[in-house]
Amino acid sequence: MKKDLTLARIRNTDFSQLYKNFVLGKKLPLKDVQKILTIATIFLNSNNKDVQNFGYRIILIYCNKSKDYRPLYEVALNLGYIPVAKSIDRMIENSDDTFYKLFNTSFFENFHQNKIYMSEQQLEISKFFNKYNYETISVIAPTSYGKTELILSLLRENENKKICIITPTKSLLAQTKIRIVNAQIDWIKKVVIQPEMYTGKENSLVAVLTQERLLRLLKMYPRLKFDFAIIDEAHGLLNDDERSRLLAEVILILEKRNSEIAFKFLTPFLGDSSNLRIKFADIGISEYKVSEYIKSEKFYIYDEKNSKILKFYDQFINEFYELGKLELNMYRFITRYCGDKNIIYLNKPKDIEIFSTKFMSVMQEIQNRKIEKACSNLKEFIHPQYKLLDCLKRGFIYHHGSVPDSVRIYIEHIFSTCSEIKYVVTSSTLLEGVNLSADRLFVLDNRKGPGYLSPSNFKNLVGRVCRFSEIFSEKNPKLKKLEPEIYLVIGEFFRNRVRIENYLQKSMKVDRTVSDEVKNILLDSAELDQKQKAELNREKEFIENYEEGTLKGFNGRKTKTDIGKTCFLNNITEIDIFENEQKMQDKVNRLQNKEIVIKDTQTLFNVLYKLFFIYIEDTDKNQNLIRFNHQETRNFYKMFLDWRIKGASYSEMIGSFMRHWKNLIDKNGDTLVYVDRWGDERRGGVRELWTDIRKKNYKEMINLAIVRIKEEQDYLDNIIMKYIEVLNDLCLIDEILYLKIKYGTSDKRKVLLVKNGLSLGLSNLIVDKYVDYLVIDYESNSVEYMDGIIEMMIQNEENEVLLYELKYFIEK
Repeated sequence: MKKDLTLARIRNTDFSQLYKNFVLGKKLPLKDVQKILTIATIFLNSNNKDVQNFGYRIILIYCNKSKDYRPLYEVALNLGYIPVAKSIDRMIENSDDTFYKLFNTSFFENFHQNKIYMSEQQLEISKFFNKYNYETISVIAPTSYGKTELILSLLRENENKKICIITPTKSLLAQTKIRIVNAQIDWIKKVVIQPEMYTGKENSLVAVLTQERLLRLLKMYPRLKFDFAIIDEAHGLLNDDERSRLLAEVILILEKRNSEIAFKFLTPFLGDSSNLRIKFADIGISEYKVSEYIKSEKFYIYDEKNSKILKFYDQFINEFYELGKLELNMYRFITRYCGDKNIIYLNKPKDIEIFSTKFMSVMQEIQNRKIEKACSNLKEFIHPQYKLLDCLKRGFIYHHGSVPDSVRIYIEHIFSTCSEIKYVVTSSTLLEGVNLSADRLFVLDNRKGPGYLSPSNFKNLVGRVCRFSEIFSEKNPKLKKLEPEIYLVIGEFFRNRVRIENYLQKSMKVDRTVSDEVKNILLDSAELDQKQKAELNREKEFIENYEEGTLKGFNGRKTKTDIGKTCFLNNITEIDIFENEQKMQDKVNRLQNKEIVIKDTQTLFNVLYKLFFIYIEDTDKNQNLIRFNHQETRNFYKMFLDWRIKGASYSEMIGSFMRHWKNLIDKNGDTLVYVDRWGDERRGGVRELWTDIRKKNYKEMINLAIVRIKEEQDYLDNIIMKYIEVLNDLCLIDEILYLKIKYGTSDKRKVLLVKNGLSLGLSNLIVDKYVDYLVIDYESNSVEYMDGIIEMMIQNEENEVLLYELKYFIEK
């Protein structure tokens, strides 16, 4: 029996030398070109999918180099890569019409949906999604395969149902909401992105929430059931961190409330969908996995740290080819090998800002009116010493989780619309769904968080460059972008111990089987050690105390007090509730008996400390809360909360931070301040979480204040607010104070705008100056913006940061 070709067999032939010269772009004799195209045809007819993809790669490279796209046209048609064939059809549309061309043009229309041409498997995904509408499924498809359109199709087909889309980040909430609103689906009157937007009176519901917000919504409405739940970026469920466990717990609660619920798991990379199955739930999963290979990446390694040699890696032949020695540092290397738009990946925000400072030194200032205008707006909105201004002037931006949300929206707009801004330096926020157009990727660090970028995460990052919408542009198709260029640059930010060749082979070698790393202890296929089994018992206790009856046969501990139950409902996990609930309840009883209602922040932090913080378990993950044992920490957060209650702007808070630090310096106080991941000194621990502000110059202090304000706001929202919610549930806090803490205002109009996704600064501006352009419905917690509000803001020369935030939310 004749064996079919495999990549392993091909590697053991003389073909690799011929291919090496071809893929490196060397001039070949005509007979060698003919030979390699003949071999590519043989590959394309193989039954082995990897070999077939190799044939496609050869044809793609040849056609992009020769500009003769006829071979690629034929291959794309046969493989069902309709967007590729249609793009070529557009490029040669002025040629003589033939019956064959007219026939193919008509054929393409079978794949034309929602103003785009879909590949064969894109169309099959849509059919699969509709066929299994009421069943739990997973769709494993690379970035650009129309995930949003799948969500919209489910919404169109399931009128007046209760549907939740669970996203991994807050930045994706607004992005997803806007796409749903712009789709103008008749039955959808409101898209909920905050639990408080839901009134409980609606017969139907479309919610876009993080797992934390969904948990709060389920707490507020114990009888709420969903018909469908879409889990975006579902591969995150495999991780073993608090948010991944919480996502699994939320899925369990949803399934308990409605055993007929249909889950839709969407992910760019996953080995086996059965690895998404959750313990204690009977959820079967039907899978559709895309096998199309439309983009064919080119990988390069430049070792700036040691050899200075540039190498090319071919993922099919699995060989590294040396391209020569370069005497370039990483900054000069990037500027030499850049494209029109470039993503530069680093792991830590601190490294992003260090890199940006050094990158500025090799970049010249750009004279451009749009950039000058952007700098003027940021100077007014944030501060004249904001480092991002210097970056913009030199043609790049940076982007990480500590950039203020309004600023992030604005600079993404500037990057997308200003050709002179060529680079975005970013962290893993990009992995989690931020969509920025780029054609080249420079990876300067192979880590994500404390560990390595997994093969799945690396592929996800690679998939962010050269998106289909850019390649298959109706007006100007760019098929060269079907060969994205990915550069791994080994310099000061790469982990020293890594062998990059091994890492790249492990991640990208075509015929290497990559197994899912199932670490989440709540997943069926996770293997647990004794410590993890104990942790699993705590997770089970949380689930059952949050939603009784979720776990069949549960015989663990149950809470016996009001505060114990309320702590579970608010996702309080930092305290051993069973050990301490009676002591906590006794304190609550005394407060209630004395009819004490908290009306100021001083009392608030005294109560938080005595009621909760003294019971925080002393573990590594709880060190942030352990700090509240110190009066200085409580005083700082009281001060920070007071700024928030006053509705202080970003620039005002920066000024307050600077005065606070200057006061510490002037009074010879303790100038070693806690700055978390921005730290450079240790204080009784192994991690550098502190810095001496006495050693910082004015500009360094300003930029430290900017990132810390964003992080402290997030810390209040994500951690401290949980405890304040417990006080509110127990009627221990004044309603006005509660609203001002949660929303920065007690003005019901402004509160409603914040609930609907706007920043407090923008909400203040609109209510104070543009209230006539609002249509507010308090009964449904919804707001609409009348035509003309944007034009009036432009006429009044409002700051563009706020202008583009509003545009982001309302423009179609």
